[in-house]
Amino acid sequence: MPESAQSARRRIRNGPSTESRILDTAENLFAAYGFDAVSISQLATAAGVTIGALYHHFASKEALYAAVARRVFTAKSIPPAAVTEPVGTPRVRLTRLISWFAGTLILDKNFGLLLMRELLDPRPAMPELIGQELFRGQFDLCKELLRELVPGVNADEAVASTVALLFGFTNLKGMQAILPGIRNSFERPEAISERIVSLLLHGLQQDDVH
Repeated sequence: MPESAQSARRRIRNGPSTESRILDTAENLFAAYGFDAVSISQLATAAGVTIGALYHHFASKEALYAAVARRVFTAKSIPPAAVTEPVGTPRVRLTRLISWFAGTLILDKNFGLLLMRELLDPRPAMPELIGQELFRGQFDLCKELLRELVPGVNADEAVASTVALLFGFTNLKGMQAILPGIRNSFERPEAISERIVSLLLHGLQQDDVH
């Protein structure tokens, strides 16, 4: 039976808004291919809207990307209170913080891909959004704990090493075929975090000795 005009209007009204659909589509495309590789035409076609409708909601591709990044990063920028509470030794607290972030990267692939792209080749406004606005609390806590564990450490370099290890260990699927001994070793965020903290502190303490 053909759908009535009233039913069609109700279906459209109850479905995702055009803006949300554009954002969802853009998130998937930007995460998979990067900003430069995705055109406005591709975005509009994939979202099922005209180019004019897309520009009605977002003034430019840059504006759309900024909206996507803010939405994705904001949703992942506040860890649960249990992660940041001052309970346990500095090492336990650092392991807990890294474990939470590793779990976030594993569970939300788009978040991980977009963040990795921004750390490797940032868009103009992204360093301030990531480092000063959304994730500053986590960076500061990580620095504080690292300074407690290794007095005199260059905390900025240590945090950069932590993030590099995080992205490495949460993206080891390709290496598992080459080095089967690591299979199942880094599937749990807790295991990833323990290994990162162990490697990180060993390396920083060795630097301190020299």
